[in-house]
Amino acid sequence: MNSQVPLGECVPASTRYAVSVSLPTWQDNVDYELGAPRVLERMVSGYPRFFIAKPVQALVALVKDRFALPNEAAMVFPSLACAQRCVAFIYDQAPKQHSAELAYGLPAPGQVRVVQYVAEPVNKKAAALDAIGSNLKSPITIYCVLLPADLFPLAKQYWQHTGNGISARLADYCLHIARVNEEYEQEVRPYSPASRGGTAQRSKGRGSGYHRNAEGVSPNRATDEIRSHETGIEADAYMEERFGRNCDPKHAAEMKAVLRRRIAGALSEEEQKQGAQVERGVTGLSSSDVYLVATGMSAVYYTHLALLGMRGGKSVCFGFPYTDTLKILEKFGPGAYFLGHGEGSDYDELERILERHAMDQDPIQAIFTECPSNPLLKTADLSRLRDLADRHSVALVVDETIGSFANVDVLSWADVVVSSLTKVFSGDSNVMGGSIVLNPNRSLYSSLRTAMGTVFEDLMWCEDAVFLERNSRDFMKRVPGINRNALAVAELLRASNKVAQVRYPKFTTADNYARIMRSTSEAGYGGLLSVEFVGGESASRAFYDGLACCKGPSLGTNFTLASPYTILAHFTELEWAAKYGVHADLVRISIGLEPLDELLAMFQAALASIPSAKEHAC
Repeated sequence: MNSQVPLGECVPASTRYAVSVSLPTWQDNVDYELGAPRVLERMVSGYPRFFIAKPVQALVALVKDRFALPNEAAMVFPSLACAQRCVAFIYDQAPKQHSAELAYGLPAPGQVRVVQYVAEPVNKKAAALDAIGSNLKSPITIYCVLLPADLFPLAKQYWQHTGNGISARLADYCLHIARVNEEYEQEVRPYSPASRGGTAQRSKGRGSGYHRNAEGVSPNRATDEIRSHETGIEADAYMEERFGRNCDPKHAAEMKAVLRRRIAGALSEEEQKQGAQVERGVTGLSSSDVYLVATGMSAVYYTHLALLGMRGGKSVCFGFPYTDTLKILEKFGPGAYFLGHGEGSDYDELERILERHAMDQDPIQAIFTECPSNPLLKTADLSRLRDLADRHSVALVVDETIGSFANVDVLSWADVVVSSLTKVFSGDSNVMGGSIVLNPNRSLYSSLRTAMGTVFEDLMWCEDAVFLERNSRDFMKRVPGINRNALAVAELLRASNKVAQVRYPKFTTADNYARIMRSTSEAGYGGLLSVEFVGGESASRAFYDGLACCKGPSLGTNFTLASPYTILAHFTELEWAAKYGVHADLVRISIGLEPLDELLAMFQAALASIPSAKEHAC
């Protein structure tokens, strides 16, 4: 079995909206973090919150060409509220992050601003005849944050942490409208001789949005970007709809309703006939308690935002989480306590923090934890956390992405459950999404519903909803196969004398996981594991380079996907991460649905790539 994809190419291969990118050697990952041209210049894709997708880059170029001043950068967002929060984040963080190493200029009032861009076909009759004209019936308004170029890294932080950037499919939609308008204007408003310099100028079209008549700016500056991303869109849409894999995007509202029911376990009679089975185990839960968001991090961000609106206090991050969860808690609002080990004395420290804040009449607003955690696969004692949360009237927020509701029941313990639907719920690694689920049986439920109503926006783009609905139809059927494969791989690795440690829920804080594991015969320990080797980094490099599977960021894919997690997630803070057991030589592996005998043979070959002690000595 050899599923390796060339450096910088999409993972999965030849997938226009892939959410991963191939980094097939250990050194490729290091060089990516170092910004080496040999890696960056070959990247056609990337994880969308870290790598701004090519269609989004083209849309930014289009909007900049119309609105930006010299030496300004831009970032685009799907709503005014998202853009305004980005502006507020930049003004808040510029002085906080300013240092000798990061010399951010402090922006003057109004220097970071929001402009509106409307993508609308000039000629709707002509658009209706277009190859994907069914997508061009409604105007779309997007919002662009313009800022001094030296502050762009802060805008990128907001994009990455919150997950509220524009979807690549939405960007392509806007670009396609611009292309249709460009062609229409060429037909009805041909170029006229310029008054000087021999340059042609074109009058602005109502919907084209990217023609500037300012001296020295080419009116076609963004056109090549637009057309370079048109190739393949029509074919992709045709293949998906012609052969019945997807519903037409006009059914997106219905698809979102299906997704909410699927996540809540409130299935229709037809879905039950088709064999779909979801049991959340919470009385009174309905699809109205489920909120769909654009990404998994958006789920964390909106939950945190709602809680800030309720209480405005600090939070506690219990256990070592995925990197951006902690960044959200630390950078948005008054900050957070970080109990990064998530076991042992951290429970006692959590109780002391809660009691101290209660005495000071400054209550903690929430406890955030992952079950299991990424990448250490630890599971918190939810019974103990629930008891502490009840005693101090604190919200308990649990991220179930790694375990998934097919394997674990965390909603019974939590006030709020967040999840990245990008991962195993989708499985196909071609769409982003997230969910927030409120427990209707908790005392904070009514307050949380009200708070969510003030901050929540439905920003999941229609085509993304359609793909997510399609991908997740067999979610409950896929998970048991992934469970079986992952357990077999974990046991194979544990049996090797070259392996120092395998982190997997069956072997890591196992009692805590057992308490939340569903009692069904199909429930298991999930598809994610992390491994470290006796030979340290050199052994990890050899194993990773010898592993004949897809390699890149993300997890929960239907195919096996590996990454040197700490290198990608904590490259600038390796010593800090190591204090909590997240070592630089850790290899994280998401197991897929390949035939088990082929998987085991692949991992045995990768283990054989690690030199033995005798070979090292030679």
